Amino acid sequence: MSSIAVIRSQVERRIPGALTVYERQTPELFPTGIAALDQQVGGIPKGGLTQICAPAAMNSGRTTLLMSLLAQVTGDKEEFCAVVDATDCFDPESASKMGVCFSRLLWSRCGDRGMKALERSFRATDILIQNGGFGVIVLNLSYIEEKLIRKIPHTSWFCLARKIERTSTAFVVLLPYSAAQSCAALTLHLVDSQSHWQGAETVSHSRQVSRIEFTFEIGRTRTKKPVQNVTSNFSARSQWA
Repeated sequence: MSSIAVIRSQVERRIPGALTVYERQTPELFPTGIAALDQQVGGIPKGGLTQICAPAAMNSGRTTLLMSLLAQVTGDKEEFCAVVDATDCFDPESASKMGVCFSRLLWSRCGDRGMKALERSFRATDILIQNGGFGVIVLNLSYIEEKLIRKIPHTSWFCLARKIERTSTAFVVLLPYSAAQSCAALTLHLVDSQSHWQGAETVSHSRQVSRIEFTFEIGRTRTKKPVQNVTSNFSARSQWA
């Protein structure tokens, strides 16, 4: 027996599996309902943390992606979803028009601002993950100040990511920048968005969004190679009658 085999045998006798190469399994995915994005990354991974990053002032693409995902999971997939809303910015009317099924949606409204809203949001998210039963859990930190999000210890993201790995739930975090970093299974950066309207500008409340175009840069993905620095330009059409 070679010396390498002897060493391996001795090590694994003391620590079983210590030298076994870990192969990460390809996760199951939830489609977002946005064809161009699903073609690029396959969808939102179950058992993983997904970051959707965009400045607070740029909300069109982020909101459309979130509503489309929730509509897919609560509708076609008939699974329950939860939205932890740190700053009470979730719009039920828009969600309804995008096809979200409210009988399968839990909306947790933290109803506060600043660090208190952040702390409540993390506590609520942790409870939901531990109790299980959700296809998608969304933590919406879109309008929390970036300086406060930067105070979140990396260990907090690590703990949430490890807990979600033991489930079949997709965990989606909306925030202004990539805070979870390597803990994320998928990171999407919204770098541009533009809304197209229809209807007369001269008549109050007569205009409707006919199309939203936005660009996401795929900063990190474990679901499909190449794994980094892929840019996807696409248009998401949504009739908000």
